[in-house]
Amino acid sequence: MTVMSNYTRFVELSKRFLWVLVAVMVGVVVWIASYNTGENGARIVFSNIPKSGVLQNIMSKPHYQGIDVRGRPYTVAADKAAQLDKDNVSLENIRADMVMSNGVWIALNAGFGVLNLQTKMLELNKGIDVFYEGGYEFRTDHAHVDIQKGSAYGDAAIEGQGNLGTLQADGFSMGTRGETIHFTGSVKMMLYRK
Repeated sequence: MTVMSNYTRFVELSKRFLWVLVAVMVGVVVWIASYNTGENGARIVFSNIPKSGVLQNIMSKPHYQGIDVRGRPYTVAADKAAQLDKDNVSLENIRADMVMSNGVWIALNAGFGVLNLQTKMLELNKGIDVFYEGGYEFRTDHAHVDIQKGSAYGDAAIEGQGNLGTLQADGFSMGTRGETIHFTGSVKMMLYRK
């Protein structure tokens, strides 16, 4: 029985010693970091900080719902948002939708975007799909959106299809929050006969 009690006492002392050892090591690290004033002093290096030295705020699955100045509801969601600097946020796999004044629904998907929080400009790229209620769909590679004005334009080729036919153009501009779209450059349309 004495061998067992000696062993139990040894285990308990070892546990306490390990906790004291950990506390002392943490204290030494904090002390070295707080008294490091010279150029050749000891340094603590965190290996998971990006090489740029800038920490980045990252949000997983951001989801934003709101109502615009005309009282129209909209939703914007993404898989990931990362703050690039004090003014810019990058978004991955963006999904947005809005109900227009006339009750028509419009939705947008994009692979990547950068939102400037000051200017409210959103640069979209990596494949943009726009869907209008009634079966209309448009695709382009990139677009510039002015959220404040409710306008957008793109200088990349755009193609679309719907109940009336198909369309191809060199670019587009959209005003009045999506109620009018102008196709620019060489525009080709094929209308379906009914």
